[in-house]
Amino acid sequence: MIAIRIPKAQRAKAWRAMIDVAPIRLVSKEPVYEVLPAHLELLSARGIPFEVVGLPLGPQESRRRATSR
Repeated sequence: MIAIRIPKAQRAKAWRAMIDVAPIRLVSKEPVYEVLPAHLELLSARGIPFEVVGLPLGPQESRRRATSR
């Protein structure tokens, strides 16, 4: 999946456009959205600015895993 950040002034317009294509998911408080390539094409076509960012680590991904012996 692809993670993007959208400027605050464009978020409502971008959200309405993106949910018409496919579901999106808010993955961070910043806010960072998890989207599909089709969403990026739509935002580019409509001239809505966005920034591709890395996906934030979730609680399980950031923990070290213990191994049994």
